[in-house]
Amino acid sequence: MSYRTGLIALASLVGTHAVAQECPNGQTAKVGYVLERQGSRAEIRPSAENFVHALNTYPDGTKQDVIYYRGFFEVSRRDNVAHRFRVPLSDLRSIFPLDAKARRAVTYVPAEPTKVGTPVSLEITVTGQETLRLGSCSYTVTIVRNRLVNGEGRTLSEHTDLYSPELGFVLGKRYEERGGRLTTVVYQNIRPLARAAPL
Repeated sequence: MSYRTGLIALASLVGTHAVAQECPNGQTAKVGYVLERQGSRAEIRPSAENFVHALNTYPDGTKQDVIYYRGFFEVSRRDNVAHRFRVPLSDLRSIFPLDAKARRAVTYVPAEPTKVGTPVSLEITVTGQETLRLGSCSYTVTIVRNRLVNGEGRTLSEHTDLYSPELGFVLGKRYEERGGRLTTVVYQNIRPLARAAPL
């Protein structure tokens, strides 16, 4: 092998290794990462006590701050129009672990700064796992069926979360349309956050 050929081969290996390192994992995710989809961007920053901060930026420039418990249960959502809360009446720690076939229920009250709603329950059922690709990165996600029920037992909404235990965040959602057709909405790319910032 010539010297030049050897350098090209080495550069190729280094380049391949560098690309592989661009996929956030359980360790690097602790300092944050970026999710992107069709012009939208989410900066994910884990914080203390198992809470996660997501700063969403949309193509029109709108920004939205969302706080999640362990990247799964939304606690607070704020943008330039409204500020909404989910006030838990159940212990959020009871949601985890999301083991195979686990079933959980969490009751909370939806609220705004000047208005409090009536309690609703989120019924959670783990139905399996699958592999999800975001660009060149792959993650094993837990499939979590969500059913929102009001005080009278009527179903208000249903959807499925694709939750990554490794990253501690929902990477996609699946909705059942009329006729039983499933629509899956996932992020398209993921990369490390260049510079972590405090919550």
